[in-house]
Amino acid sequence: MSPSPLSAIIQTLIEKTGWDRMAKREKIMICALVLFATALLIFHFIFSPILDSRQRLQKSLINKKVELQKIRTLQKEYQALQYQTGDIQERITNRPKTFTLFSFIEQQATAAKIKEQISYLKPSEVEGDGPLNESRVDMKLQRITLADLVNFLKGVESRNNAVFINRISIQEHGKDEGYVNAVIQIITFREAS
Repeated sequence: MSPSPLSAIIQTLIEKTGWDRMAKREKIMICALVLFATALLIFHFIFSPILDSRQRLQKSLINKKVELQKIRTLQKEYQALQYQTGDIQERITNRPKTFTLFSFIEQQATAAKIKEQISYLKPSEVEGDGPLNESRVDMKLQRITLADLVNFLKGVESRNNAVFINRISIQEHGKDEGYVNAVIQIITFREAS
């Protein structure tokens, strides 16, 4: 019976490498080296990619948890804003139908006796994405005492009418001591048409 081609190839390799002439210790070292190289190749091509993909998956899971926490925080903020919007809509519904921010500010300026210190009043409207639009009045007061300014601000900021101070800038009046100039942005909301 003739030898198989595989066994002939193995026999040729053994003869050419001199395996038969090697000492037992040399054969053990070569077998250990072959096993080590095989283990290294298996680790590099099989286990290493598995470990890398597991680490990527864990990092992705951590990122998704952080994103989920941010989404929950945003959800709570959104719910609070929805509640606040509903609260503001209720106040808007309860105030007089003839209410305008401009006339309200003039009434409060008259009540605080500071109408002469008004340098300008500029009304404007800002279209909103939701059910409410913002009405805004920018105003400048010149040469007013701090006590009169505080009295005016107390009258203007009205939770019942949903009127709020959005921004204020106060500077000393350069000429007279004890007087200030103020630029104020006052806002309210009205239902979108």
